Amino acid sequence: MPKIKHDGSNRVNLQHLGAVYRLIEQFELISRIDLSKISGFAPASITNLTRELINSHFVIERAVQNTIVRGRPAVGICLSPFYWHYLAVTLSEKSLDISLCELNGKQVQQQLYTLDKTVALEAFISRVISDFLAQHHEITNHILACSLCILGRIDKFEKRVYLGAEELNPELQEILQADFKFPIIVAEHFAMWTFAESHLGNAINSDNVIFLQFDDAINISVLSEGKMIKNEKQKRMNIDNVTLPKLSELSDKIAQDVPELERHYLYNQVSNKAIYQLVDLLLPNDLPNDENKIQFLCDQAQLENPAAIKIIHHLADNVSYLLMYLTNIFASEKIMINTRLLSVKDLFLQRLALKLQDALLSDEQQVEIITSKFSWNDPTIASSAIKQQLYNGALFRHHIR
Repeated sequence: MPKIKHDGSNRVNLQHLGAVYRLIEQFELISRIDLSKISGFAPASITNLTRELINSHFVIERAVQNTIVRGRPAVGICLSPFYWHYLAVTLSEKSLDISLCELNGKQVQQQLYTLDKTVALEAFISRVISDFLAQHHEITNHILACSLCILGRIDKFEKRVYLGAEELNPELQEILQADFKFPIIVAEHFAMWTFAESHLGNAINSDNVIFLQFDDAINISVLSEGKMIKNEKQKRMNIDNVTLPKLSELSDKIAQDVPELERHYLYNQVSNKAIYQLVDLLLPNDLPNDENKIQFLCDQAQLENPAAIKIIHHLADNVSYLLMYLTNIFASEKIMINTRLLSVKDLFLQRLALKLQDALLSDEQQVEIITSKFSWNDPTIASSAIKQQLYNGALFRHHIR
């Protein structure tokens, strides 16, 4: 693939390409004149930038016939559906979900694979991607990139990668990259979820939002006045060790495997680990510690089992205590929740909203609790890593002369 030199002027040009590409994607069909007005770039610059995008098959020209005014049809620019595709891959503890998508995010092909625990994870991922490409070889000749979205944590400070509670090889991206010519982007599911929801999902056009996801880990990010509060390397806040008061009699009955001082840490009260212990305590079962046990809890709650409802209330009360402080500090208008308990969202969210509203400092402050637009394996989430590198121009450096 042709590559450009990495000097300062080319970096600026790539950023300009990304900005123009993003506008074209946003408006679906837009004229060069409107691109110039909205972007602030001179008409001559827009002409050059769109020419490069056209020559590299990212966008195409399309005639727009004005049915009112006779004459030559206007010409607009839109994303090209004919050349580039990309892979959006979601890795969970049990499966690998691969989607082949067009530039506009449209899913063309999809396949779900069960993880093979008898082989190294890197080898399994590489083999599955290769098999998927071979199976659809007639439409996978031009792969722009592959996003591997991990349901876990990527700790950039410690250079560690976690899939659920399992620590993976920190060189995962480099190992996979050696097997493929197109870029491999390894991304954290939570970070991509917040991007997808704030740009395409239920938090779009919102400036003050708390994003909370709790499963094997507790992930939280805050969007304040339209900007994500973050440090240089991470968008997620580490709140695992936030200490909660004893909000129910269940608080002292779980987390018996940790020191007493740590028993009331947020992680030990509301994570999947805590849910498994609560279910085993109040709803005896022989299920493994995975999503099946959580679904069992939800099923029992829907059947109005008092023990299951007690667990749901315990979880909602602890989460509401945390959100009370964050909402009062950041004056958040919305709280977006993502958890496997959403199959009983009416029960869980009603309890959460009731407790939270009672705890707000101002009676006039109203907080809307919303849920995710996207399922955990929706390719839109994994696609966010591709989108980000298109918008900042990074992916264009492989294809623009």
